[in-house]
Amino acid sequence: MVQKAEYKSALRSRRLIREALLELIQEKDLEKITVTDIIKRADINRGTFYAHYQDLRAVMEQIENEVIDKIEELITAFHYKNFFQNPLPLLLKTAKWLEEDLEFYRILINANGSEKFLVKLREIFVKKIEIDSDIPDHIKKMPEFFIHAHFFAGGIINLFLVWIRGELSSSIEEICAEVSKILTIYSPHLMEEKHRPMS
Repeated sequence: MVQKAEYKSALRSRRLIREALLELIQEKDLEKITVTDIIKRADINRGTFYAHYQDLRAVMEQIENEVIDKIEELITAFHYKNFFQNPLPLLLKTAKWLEEDLEFYRILINANGSEKFLVKLREIFVKKIEIDSDIPDHIKKMPEFFIHAHFFAGGIINLFLVWIRGELSSSIEEICAEVSKILTIYSPHLMEEKHRPMS
């Protein structure tokens, strides 16, 4: 029972610290936030903070890693050919996940220094495409393949970003439907047919 209580206390402390950081990010740049700011906002002592995190960057990294873990879980369902034949289900699943905590993601991507985090997201998508077994090895070796992969990953991520930031008037369902239409027209099989090895 003691261990269980300690575990719950640790979870609560980490939650308070992360919530405090996210609140403060809305008020000033990350570089200007101090541990003192965090412990005052979270109403904890300094020892509690350092029992869980080395510094503020470690708090931010944990938040980002939790988001990345969820994204990696979502894209386990991604298969190159099947996705381009019917992209809408995976796009809507991702959108639904984002909608569940939209304000949190808006704060995260608007935080100063979020560029590195967004680069990580793009790298995850590109890596997933690179290892996809649907794509023949001779296609993966072509320079054009990497252009397609980065264009696709960057475009999808950017559209979700501008929606999260409220820069698009369309609903997320309308955005996903339009992206699905574009991706279906894109048809990655065109590149494969063009560069199919001679038998």
